[in-house]
Amino acid sequence: MKLNAILTVKNEADIVEESLLFAMKFCHRIYVYDNASTDGTWEIVQSMADRFKEIVIFGQTDQAYKTQLTNRVYNHYCDQYSDQDWWYILDAAELLCESPVPLLEEAAEQGKTNMSVWQAKFYFTDRDYQHFDDEDVTKPVSLRRKYYAINWKAERFFINKPGAVWSEEISGRLPPWANKRFNKAPVCRHYAERTPQQINTRMALKSMGKSCFLQASNNIKQYLREASKLDCYQNDNHFVFRHSQMIRYHARKAHVGFMTMLKWCNQQFSLIAKKNVLGM
Repeated sequence: MKLNAILTVKNEADIVEESLLFAMKFCHRIYVYDNASTDGTWEIVQSMADRFKEIVIFGQTDQAYKTQLTNRVYNHYCDQYSDQDWWYILDAAELLCESPVPLLEEAAEQGKTNMSVWQAKFYFTDRDYQHFDDEDVTKPVSLRRKYYAINWKAERFFINKPGAVWSEEISGRLPPWANKRFNKAPVCRHYAERTPQQINTRMALKSMGKSCFLQASNNIKQYLREASKLDCYQNDNHFVFRHSQMIRYHARKAHVGFMTMLKWCNQQFSLIAKKNVLGM
């Protein structure tokens, strides 16, 4: 069994090398599609591709990001692999805690076609902000962020299907044939919040012009999690699953499922209405 990864990346220069080096430990190939990075990410990826055969550059695009960019990469390479091989949708801000290959082999034995990961989300906390000026920024992000909560499960792995086209009209996270989920899931460390500068960029995009992280120093606490309310990681691959977080996860998942169903119903009603207007 071969495990290949697809990474679509944009402006993750502070962590992309760490992410790629870690994924190389268990991936046969990592296909990288850069989404018009401007912070040095593209140059880092090119340099690593020159040094490591595991990293293959698919290309670069200035097209607005959409999940279907992953579909495009998959369609280009899927026929090179068998129906025993798997794909990993790699996020540049994530590091798996261990190789997923044993679990994927178990999933295949049971006839399953996809597997998720539990996300241990690491936050930039009030304590991180307090000591940030003295922080050694030459250390990897994974050694600088300590406080986390496991509060979400994300779809990351699916089986290869040679000859099948994953249409770019499909916006799902997984292809339609990967519909049999394996119940077990490894834990991955998710570093969406790393530095004030990086969070500043994220918040600026989300706030659509509102006061951003660094400028709103008098409101800075609204962006910070309290470290005392999170678990502290000891670099030992041991993670705590809190009952309260699991309840919150299932409630959020139910809400997302309901909204997805509602969106689908609205689309169907719109199609019916359009047909009636056209007299079809």
